[in-house]
Amino acid sequence: GYMLHSPGNGSQIQLPHEAIRYAIDTIGITMGELSTITGNMPGVDEAPNILRRVLSPELVGKVQNLPSHHLAHAYSAYYPSGFDRAIVLVADASGQTIDRRTESYTLFEGSGESLTTLHSETVAAHLAGLSTLGFLYEYVTRKAGFVSQIGDKVRHAESGKLMGLAPFGKVQPQFHRWVQTMKDDFGLKICAYDIFLEIAALEKLYDKGEGKAYLRPYLVDLAYKVQQELEQALLHLVSVAVDRTGMRKLCIAGGVGLNSVANYQLLQRLKLDDIFIFPAAGDSGIAAGCALWAYYQVEGGRSRSILTSGSLGRKYSSDEVRLAISQFAGDIVVEELNSAETIERTAKSLAQGNVVARFEGGAEYGPRALGHRSIIADPTFGRMKDIINARVIPLESIGLIFEQQVAAPFMLVVPQIRAEYHAVIPGVTHVDGTGRVQTVTTGANPFFHQLCHQLVAERQGPPVLLNTSFNIAGQPIVETPAEAIATFLETDIDYLAIENFWIGKRNVPVLDYDAHVAKISDDCILPTGLPAEVPAVTDLMATLDRALFNGDTNDCPWSAAELQELSAAGAVYKETSQLFPTVPGIDRVQTQLAPDVVLLPDPLGRSAIVDLNGKIKPTSYNWSQVQLLLTALGGNSAELERLRQTRQLTPHELNRDLTWAQQQLDLYHLIPRQAIAAPTVADT
Repeated sequence: GYMLHSPGNGSQIQLPHEAIRYAIDTIGITMGELSTITGNMPGVDEAPNILRRVLSPELVGKVQNLPSHHLAHAYSAYYPSGFDRAIVLVADASGQTIDRRTESYTLFEGSGESLTTLHSETVAAHLAGLSTLGFLYEYVTRKAGFVSQIGDKVRHAESGKLMGLAPFGKVQPQFHRWVQTMKDDFGLKICAYDIFLEIAALEKLYDKGEGKAYLRPYLVDLAYKVQQELEQALLHLVSVAVDRTGMRKLCIAGGVGLNSVANYQLLQRLKLDDIFIFPAAGDSGIAAGCALWAYYQVEGGRSRSILTSGSLGRKYSSDEVRLAISQFAGDIVVEELNSAETIERTAKSLAQGNVVARFEGGAEYGPRALGHRSIIADPTFGRMKDIINARVIPLESIGLIFEQQVAAPFMLVVPQIRAEYHAVIPGVTHVDGTGRVQTVTTGANPFFHQLCHQLVAERQGPPVLLNTSFNIAGQPIVETPAEAIATFLETDIDYLAIENFWIGKRNVPVLDYDAHVAKISDDCILPTGLPAEVPAVTDLMATLDRALFNGDTNDCPWSAAELQELSAAGAVYKETSQLFPTVPGIDRVQTQLAPDVVLLPDPLGRSAIVDLNGKIKPTSYNWSQVQLLLTALGGNSAELERLRQTRQLTPHELNRDLTWAQQQLDLYHLIPRQAIAAPTVADT
């Protein structure tokens, strides 16, 4: 993680020493036995330098430089898939920053043991914050208030919650298109500035600052919109790849790969033969991608192992479980059962409306608890989805209940539940008739597989479980037996099954379904969107644009302080605009002044010119000075004359200003497009 005093400073990342020790202890090796050590970070990759700086001398020579963040994701997705040939899609907020450009999304062609790049889309690094699919989705997520506070300075966006909010919204035809596709082309056009203006205009028009942000109607519809735009963009990219390669199997990684709704749309609408999403699709999976890349590309490895279970954590022995139990002996009652008895006891409890926590083997790699650190319940009870919120089904039964045929072992697709089962399993049916599904098999998850069928024996109906991660909101998923028991005692979970140890609470009554429901508030407010077909906010967007770049605040509903805040946050994206591309006096804003020099516009504050090599200290300018500098750098004589007349300058005064501008440009070794002399009009 970052040092507390420097979040965002990549060079100050600290190695996760506890995680490293956990991993090598689990498989019983030492650091010296490692063949290669490969790290990677999104953005400017500081990982190899950090590793070489902090590792012992005998390990430094094993450190490898991975050429691309997206390549690491691709290795994690393709090599464990078991597919001989497949398209690989990597999309996230920020990939590697190389030569001042940041990876946005990349498509690969996997064949045998090789990966070949089909297309790599990059954006200017200083514009990436609202110019990639992942960052766009995250921007709306933050607006909706779905963030976790980590320490004093880090706020982590919880994009999965926005995905869950989206079905409550609806299409608004007058909203502008955010992501534009091009026929038979891998390119996407994301007009970041127009998106910024539209969200700000909707916020000004509809946001009263009351209640939870995600219940505000305009944000409900924006959640729907950004989900739809993401799905359409991904469908376009993969369809082009299918047409070019003829491949109909897809592997996915990158943070966007955790959008299980979009994953299902790809599978179903493109009629793919199969899909594989790495369970740790986000950046937590980069470690696996790095290791796989090094194994194949550096060590010359050739073996491929299919990943069928995400439970890669360390297992705890019976003695360790007994030790944890002894620590809580005064608060719990324990029975040791055999495997069959544990399954039967669990099924009976679930059928009675109880909530059971399950702890088994090693924890899963990735954000989903898939049976080894889970809280489970029976989804045939109507309000169980208000208690826990995912579903598990035997692989052989998936087509009976869901409109899907292929396996989903890592709970990363959200298919439609067949209409006849909506009322049968309301506890796992979302408002749009979908359900996030995990398929289980006897080989990969025997406990859950047998439990699904045992539950049918207890109450009939479909073999479906309801499952969510075993943790308290805001805390990590439990890892150790002691953490499992402590969390169990802090919650309303009725029973805890650690392997075959059946645990209840001493002197605490077990809650049946009705008792659980009684604890749920009945005043739950469901999200709703705006009225149908609200008018466009284009005029309000234009008002904001004029206020930012023209200084025109006539009929402007934003206060001066609000405008300054908006200028600092969004003006940098001006050059991406299709709706409002021009700026008075300089036509268009161009921020990439040279390969290593960028302008960061802030027309109502202080704009900055930055040397990306860090050799020259950034200089700040007011907007009038920026206009002069840009005109001097890229303008011609006619544009200079127009600037002179606009500012009501004499030729002598213009020459004075140009001399100053040339001095500033010289600081950054910026050379005007052509030598420009001031107009020779007599002073009057």
